[in-house]
Amino acid sequence: MTDQDPRPTIALVPLDERPACAHLPVAVARIAGVRAVLPPPRLLPSGRVPGDPDALGRWLSGTARSAVAAVVSLETLGYGGLIASRTRDATIAEVTRRWTALRDLARPGTPVHAVTLITRTPDSPDAGEEPSYWDPHGPALHQYSAHLHRHGGAAVPPPPELPAEVRADFLRRRLRNHALNIAALELVADATLTSLVIGADDTAPFALATAELGWLGTWNDWLGTQRRVTVRPGADEACSTLVARCLVDHFGGPPPTVTVEAVDPRGLARIAPYENVTVAETARGQIHACGARPADPSDRADVHLLVHTPDGSGDWAVDPPDRSGADRAARHGADRLAGRAADLIAAGRSVAVADCAQPNGADPLLVDALVRHGVLEHLSGYAGWNTAGNTLGSTLAQAVAVHTARRAGTFDRTAHHTLLLHRLLEDWAYMTHVRTELRRRLGSDPTRHDHVPDGHPLLADAEQLLRDHRDLLPAFGGLTVTPGTLRLPWQRTFEADFALSPRRPTHPAEDHR
Repeated sequence: MTDQDPRPTIALVPLDERPACAHLPVAVARIAGVRAVLPPPRLLPSGRVPGDPDALGRWLSGTARSAVAAVVSLETLGYGGLIASRTRDATIAEVTRRWTALRDLARPGTPVHAVTLITRTPDSPDAGEEPSYWDPHGPALHQYSAHLHRHGGAAVPPPPELPAEVRADFLRRRLRNHALNIAALELVADATLTSLVIGADDTAPFALATAELGWLGTWNDWLGTQRRVTVRPGADEACSTLVARCLVDHFGGPPPTVTVEAVDPRGLARIAPYENVTVAETARGQIHACGARPADPSDRADVHLLVHTPDGSGDWAVDPPDRSGADRAARHGADRLAGRAADLIAAGRSVAVADCAQPNGADPLLVDALVRHGVLEHLSGYAGWNTAGNTLGSTLAQAVAVHTARRAGTFDRTAHHTLLLHRLLEDWAYMTHVRTELRRRLGSDPTRHDHVPDGHPLLADAEQLLRDHRDLLPAFGGLTVTPGTLRLPWQRTFEADFALSPRRPTHPAEDHR
């Protein structure tokens, strides 16, 4: 890519450097023939090492002026990254000063779409992404957070094992970040931001994050900014949904319409693990974030979103279920969803599948059924990773990009198939199968993040397992895992990245990441 690249560009400041945050939005844009441009890697965070927020502001000011839009993580622009927003000592004044780059863009009229996150309180003693005192006090802070919310702000004694200085620092950081979330709403109210996503990940029905989500939703209502602000569960997928929104705005036309279905409609009323609202509510929020709207009952929807709803059978990261022994009802449900997808595709409809049955991986029963019904290559979107919010948002972002690109005449089928296959291999092959085997060989504790250095000999075995699973899937234009490209971005087994390329290229081929 050169400066003479004729494609429209989106300037992208991601939540952090992980593939789900940085590469997925780029892949969504590519479906529509649009180039999402990232800052140089040296400016972005690297694990717990923050990026350079001041340099990121200068990069954004220079890059976005020639772009059709900008998508910006306010945590990265203000602190240097998502983890830095939880761990770094910075004042409200310091962070908002860095946000002035957004006002500079708004004046010449560049649309700026942003995401800000409500600070999470995970129920884990793992301090890998949190302040150092999370080990060992994370579970006590999670419990304290729930008690504060349950009792509506009344004086609640902290757990006796929670040191006073830890409690004070925890609440001070939450107060600062909540004030910044409100400041972000002000940027929408004064038209600095074109749209804003307020996300919350790793939460629960009772938690301070859930209370703050409600308070911010109320301010959103009072300000009358509901059409431009989405308040919903999710985090890592947010930049992808905003890229989809940029595509809708850039190419014009009416907002895409989406209908949401489940084999068992009662499943849409369930609250998925790590979330605080029903699957149906999360889906509505993600539809809005993508610049789409729910279809009216009388509409012929542009996108049919089929949701494999939570079933409570396990968690692929910390408690992998044995789906080989699943009962007849589970197998029948997966087959019915795949059959419904096949019927809709045969009728000429655009179909996307969001696999939310178990968190942190895809249900192998569903993938097997989708293969049997021959629909995988014909889907407009697919995901089955981490939380329901992550899965619903990334599935919808891809499907909205496909619809918008087809309508605009800019649809890139190779880019679409590459993203579909990547999601299948990451969510189903790696998270559900390969990761479990890799952790078994490493002797990892699944309740804590492990450490696997670059070049570890087991990575070659893991890549071969990934390639073996790829052979169980359809052709996807001959794409396969590029040898030697499997890596663990944060040197842990939780997530993986890899490149895809044609099996037998007839000429040197660009990596289809």
